[in-house]
Amino acid sequence: MQSIDPKSSTNRTHDTQALPDRSPSGTPTPPATVWRRFMGMVYEGLLLFGPLLILGFLYSVVVDFSDRADPATLPLKRLGLQLFLGGALLAYFVWGWTKNRCTLPMQTLGLRVESREGGPLSQGRALLRAFIAVPSVLSGLGILWAMIDRDSQTLHDRLSGSRLVHIPVKRML
Repeated sequence: MQSIDPKSSTNRTHDTQALPDRSPSGTPTPPATVWRRFMGMVYEGLLLFGPLLILGFLYSVVVDFSDRADPATLPLKRLGLQLFLGGALLAYFVWGWTKNRCTLPMQTLGLRVESREGGPLSQGRALLRAFIAVPSVLSGLGILWAMIDRDSQTLHDRLSGSRLVHIPVKRML
């Protein structure tokens, strides 16, 4: 009788999509659970509310977003505000996801974004992940996808070649 090794790539039906069981350092890196992923999104939103409010206020002061401003320029100013805040968020997340860095909520929850191969995420992949994540997260499709995905990865993780993993945090009491 032939023994079957569950870790062997020859036994996997979807070998090209299967996530590695270990990081390049050899330590196990389990995927982040859907609940941990959701809590990370909530924490990021709460944390970014203040800085975005301040950036929005500064923008409105600089471009004269007041009642005295010309009403014909308001749609252009509104678009400028959206692009400015979107660019700030994009820079924050791309910086936080590359070179094995993580944002404060990710650090607190023990999360890290890495490439599918287990290494650091490149800026190009982080940028792609961020652009795909916007409709994925805002529509709720990302979390729903993670609930049915065998590795608990979202749609934007799959499409960008990235994955969110849980790195247990060592806490001192």
